[in-house]
Amino acid sequence: MDWERYKALCDAPDVCSRWLLEQTLELLEAHPAAERLRAALATAPVEKPADHRGGAPTDMFLMNLSLEEVAGVRRRIEQAVARGETTSATGRRGLGGFAEAWREYEAHLLGVPMTPDFRPDGG
Repeated sequence: MDWERYKALCDAPDVCSRWLLEQTLELLEAHPAAERLRAALATAPVEKPADHRGGAPTDMFLMNLSLEEVAGVRRRIEQAVARGETTSATGRRGLGGFAEAWREYEAHLLGVPMTPDFRPDGG
């Protein structure tokens, strides 16, 4: 895997980092999509370039969630943000970027451009 291809893959809306998936799982509790996220973490990560530095914490995973699953995760994340919830690794930093990442994935599945004013639920 060359760096150009790797970077392009990692920037794709349907590719998520191990860290994002693990932290999202902390927020999902018994959400129906939680099992799908756990299953994604059990798959082989995106191949890294030969000279990539970083072990498992830097893994990226190609996701294959349905629009309904992604929308459900996004709504749960937005609720967590509104309530000021955090995860074991976000602490005072908060959930900045979480909702945006899931909205971007949702826009990708809807086939619409991700813009700052994109609101999947029409809000």
